[in-house]
Amino acid sequence: MRFDEVVLAIMKAVDGQRTVSSPYHLIKGKKSGQTIQDIGYFGLHPYFAVLPKLDKQDYLASIGRLEAQGLLLPDEHAIRLGRAASGLDIPPTPLNGWKYRGNESRFFARLSLVLQTMSNFMQDHKRFDPVVTDETVQAWTKAYLNRIDFRSAAIQGALKSQIETSLALAKISENHKDILVKRLSGFGVGGLTWDQLAMEHSVMPIDVKIAAVETLHAWLDVLEGMEYPLLSGMLEGIIQQSALTESAKRTRNLSERGFSLGQIAELRQLKTSTIEDHFVEMAMNDPAFSAAPFMDRQLIESIHQTSEELKSMRLRDIKERLPEASYFQIRLALAMRGAGK
Repeated sequence: MRFDEVVLAIMKAVDGQRTVSSPYHLIKGKKSGQTIQDIGYFGLHPYFAVLPKLDKQDYLASIGRLEAQGLLLPDEHAIRLGRAASGLDIPPTPLNGWKYRGNESRFFARLSLVLQTMSNFMQDHKRFDPVVTDETVQAWTKAYLNRIDFRSAAIQGALKSQIETSLALAKISENHKDILVKRLSGFGVGGLTWDQLAMEHSVMPIDVKIAAVETLHAWLDVLEGMEYPLLSGMLEGIIQQSALTESAKRTRNLSERGFSLGQIAELRQLKTSTIEDHFVEMAMNDPAFSAAPFMDRQLIESIHQTSEELKSMRLRDIKERLPEASYFQIRLALAMRGAGK
């Protein structure tokens, strides 16, 4: 998947209902209430936080390319797709941003440093500049290496075998795998830069970055089976065990203890609107969530029906038709609809 296709996939889902900047915040993984609820409303889970360090200029360049191709129409207020976009198929992708939330880069940083260390020690070269400078990753890697007896030839061979076997099973093209593997460094061998990889594959640097994330997500899906113990050991803290953000989980815990929305806001010293965001997030992701404390089933169904009639999830449009519903109630109902409740 090219970067422009990621942007276009998001835009096709929200056509006319969000501004041109909304995909940028989603791709970077902004944890605002608006971004998180859009994930549920429009089924945008694959694309969340796939490029947390996305440069705004790279995004604006993509917008320019889409407009030049007639796929996107210039509009300051809302995403407006050109006629050519409607018949354009978006290729399937293994991206699962909501599940990994940028943590795939931490896994790859650990792997890179483990392999670099092993490679250098195999050549009896114990002093080298680490390819990863993050001290947290360095400390984790040091503890991991000592735990697995990384100097052992058997362990080194086992890790190599597990990498080759598991990566072969990842449902992604060989070109994608090549991009990821060539980012790795070892004794006397430096990983290629994004620019070098882009030139080698005749694409833009932003495209090889997306390809690397796709490969990592496809690979992590394989590793989650826990059949590769040396690699599975690197997954600590990488895979989200809950679909909720940490802040929403704290709100859920207080709600389960019987505290009201207002009481939770006071206890946590957060704005009421922030706590409302958390309940919307729960409505999207928690199968056991009930909206009963906030509205009855009839109002929920009215909101769903109005949204379908208007062919819109814009809060203002629904509010004009259903003035008796609060914006919070509309958001909750739409979140439940997106979750199939």
